[in-house]
This record gives sequence, C-alpha cells and structure tokens, in this order.
Amino acid sequence: MSVMSLKNRSYSEWLLLVIVGTLILRWTLMIASPLDLHGDEAQYWAWSRDLDWGYFSKPPLIAWIIAAFTSVFGQAEWAIRLPSALLHSLTTWVIYITTRKVFDSRTGFWAACFYLFMPGVWLSSTIISTDVPLLLCWALVLNAWAYLRETPSWPRSLQLGLALGFGLLAKYAMLFFLPILGVAILFDKKSRRALLGTKGLAAGALAAALFIPNIIWNLNHDFATLSHTAENANLSGSLLNPLELLSFWGSQFGVFGPVAFPVLIIALFNWQRLPLFGRWIAGLALLPLFIISLEALLSRANANWAATAYIAAPIVVAVYAVTRPKLMTALKIGLIAQSAVMIISGIALTVPAWANAIGLSNSVKRSRGWSETVQVIKEVYEEGHDGQSFSGVASDNRLVFYDALYYGLNEIAPLSMWKLSPAPGNHAEMISPLTRTEKPVLLLTYYEGRDDLYYEDFERLVPLDPINIDLGGGKSRYLNVWAGYGYTPPEAARAR
Repeated sequence: MSVMSLKNRSYSEWLLLVIVGTLILRWTLMIASPLDLHGDEAQYWAWSRDLDWGYFSKPPLIAWIIAAFTSVFGQAEWAIRLPSALLHSLTTWVIYITTRKVFDSRTGFWAACFYLFMPGVWLSSTIISTDVPLLLCWALVLNAWAYLRETPSWPRSLQLGLALGFGLLAKYAMLFFLPILGVAILFDKKSRRALLGTKGLAAGALAAALFIPNIIWNLNHDFATLSHTAENANLSGSLLNPLELLSFWGSQFGVFGPVAFPVLIIALFNWQRLPLFGRWIAGLALLPLFIISLEALLSRANANWAATAYIAAPIVVAVYAVTRPKLMTALKIGLIAQSAVMIISGIALTVPAWANAIGLSNSVKRSRGWSETVQVIKEVYEEGHDGQSFSGVASDNRLVFYDALYYGLNEIAPLSMWKLSPAPGNHAEMISPLTRTEKPVLLLTYYEGRDDLYYEDFERLVPLDPINIDLGGGKSRYLNVWAGYGYTPPEAARAR
C-alpha cells in the first residue's frame, strides 16, 4: 500500500482499520490467555445453560449472548468471553457514526478512539460482563435519538425501541437514560417533536413489550433482581462516606484514562460552550457520574457502576478538544501510553511468570487455579468420611460454587449452597440450596468468622484438612473443609 493511498483514506476507513486491528489483537490475547473464568463469568455461563427471562442479580441478556456464542464455538473460556471485544468494537463504530452525524467525521473518529482505547474498555474486552451489551444498547439509543431529532423515521423509531428494551434486559442502569430524554422532551423542540409523536410512542411501547417478561419473572420470584439491585445501594450503614467518594473518583482515572478524565471534567464544567445537542450528550455523561458519586458518598460504589457515562464521555471530550491542538496532543499521548500499558499487561498475562513479575498476580488471583482446586475437592469427596460417602458438596460462596460447577465438580458430586438466611442471597442459593440428607455433606467455607453459624446449622460438624492452592505470585486460595451431618436450614435472618 502506497503512502499516498494511506493519506487519502477517509476517517471512516481509518477507523475501520483501527477497530479490526484492535479486535484481532484482543481476540488473540484472549485465546492465548491461561486465565480461568472468574466466578461472575462462571455464573453467567451457568445461566446460559438454563435460559430464562431473569436471574437473581441481573436481567437475562448476558446469558442469551453467551448461549448464542457457545452454541457455535463451544464451552471454552475464550468462547464465553468472545462476545466482549466484538460488542465493544460495534459500540465504537456506533459512537463514530453518531458523532459524525451530529458534529463531523474528525470529531467522530477521535470520540471513537477515546472509547476504544479507554483502559476500562481494554479490561472489559478480556472478560464477559453485563456492562458490554449495556453499553452497545446505550450507544444505539443515543444514535437513534440523534437521527430522530433531525428526521423522524420508522426505522430509527424501531431502533430506539429495540435498543432501549434490550438495554433494560442487559442491566437496569439503562434507566439512567430516561431522565435525560424526559428533560429533552420538555426543553428541546426537536426531541419533543420526535419522541412525543406516534413514532416515539411506538418506540416506548416496543421497549416496554421487551421488558415486561422480565418484570413478570420478578413478580414470580419475589422481585429477586429488583431487590438485589436495591440492596447493592447498601444505605443501612453510615450515610456519609467521603473516603468512598474519593475512592470512586480516583478509580475513574483508571476507567476513562489519566489524561482523558480530567479533560472530561473540564468539558462538563464548560458545557455551555458545547453545541446544543452536545449539551444533552454531556448530560448523559454527567447523570450516571452524579448518581453513582452520591451513592458512593452515602454508602459505596464500584468503579464500573458509572459505566454508562462512558458512551457520551468520549464524545464530549472529542467535541471539546478537537479545536484545542495542545489538548489534543496531550490526549493522543495519553491514548498511546495507556494502550501500551494495557497491551504489555495483556501479553504478560499470557505467561503467568511474567504476570507475577510485573505485579499482576493480585489482580488475577480469582481467575487462577480453579482446575487444581476442583481436582483437590474431588479427591476429598471421593474419600468420604468415617466410612460413609458424601451426599454432595456445599459452599458458602457463590463464586466458589459457580467456578466449581464450570470446572466439572458436578460431574461426580451434586453442588449446593449453604445459606446464611432463609431468603436466598444469590441465584445459586435460590436454585440449589443445601437440604437435609442422611449422609454427610462436604462443606467448603470461604468466609471467616462464621464458624459458630456453621456449627449451629449442623448436628455434627467435623473439620477436615483445609485446601490451600498456590495461585502464583505469593497468592493462594484457602478453603476450610468440613464433614457436616444433620443439616438444618436457618429459620431466621442473620447479619451478613
């Protein structure tokens, strides 16, 4: 390819080359990775083997996606994670065409790059999580809104309804989009014309039709998902936690990028200088950050809980920065530096000794050693206790339960969950609670400080040799092991 032909390529062509090249790299590193499934990933995989309209902690879309990919590529770890990098690539393209529509191709190109090379997206592309389909649906809703404002059409109305409905089936955080749409209907004439007419109402009806089966599932399961989502807020403790807020904001530098995040904050403070629709897009970045910051202050917040901000955020940063050459230079340097770090880390993770050498062992300890762990559990299970065979294996931790399930413990032993309280605390407790049996059960305990509760629930509880698996880099997995006789489920709630 000649230098002249490279120079003559459009922003669209350049971006497609970047997206495809990045996708190939991410898939290559994913397939080469020796990491086991994290417990959350194993949980989503288990759901994909039992498709439904809902699960205890999440709506069902993640399970449907995994089921679709594993039906084609098999049940290997890489096949389960395969959708993530692909969906992030599609999201990148949607961000580009949306920004190109509202602003111009150059701004769209950089908005797409700011998203594609975000540290959070690099990480998210290597695992399977509910945020991945949520972000694609969020981008598609924004894209449909941008087009409907200018030229209302039935295809865009259909896109809006489908994207909103499937977004709600991905994660309830999709609801953060609705207040911005509502305010836009009040104060933006173009949005009001597009969304209050028959096309907008049809989109809303379509989204509701997709979401209603999940509501019915919740009705039939004591509002399990909605209750779990509310419990995550954890507002029962101290209602002023400034250190949690600082921790959350510090984590956002790692999610969006150490250069891009300060630029985002500056751009949001200068939102009046943005074009009209750019201000609405800024609102889509600001609202999730504000809500999750408030939650962090009142309780706690994980770094990814404001993930929906990072569809609009790259657009806001690109719009603000493209006319400021020095700022763009700093952002480009930031992109190169953070991508280099992520690529080096990704390569290192393909060789455990390298990962240990650069200090990544703590970050991946929950995705190591599960095959070895399950093999040891199998050996203990097959030995039995006091001349009796075990009736099954029970765990007090859902992540242990699901990883044991994925790595084949259920091939020789029924798996169940010891419950802290009568009401289930997770999906595993809901579908596989430990019940009383005549034979002893092999109990694996992960949590510390609950021994009195274990003894309370069993007529006889005999401690066995603990399991201690070397995970490399000075990390280990430690599980206490017990032979439990005469189990009685708890009759009253106990503090978690």
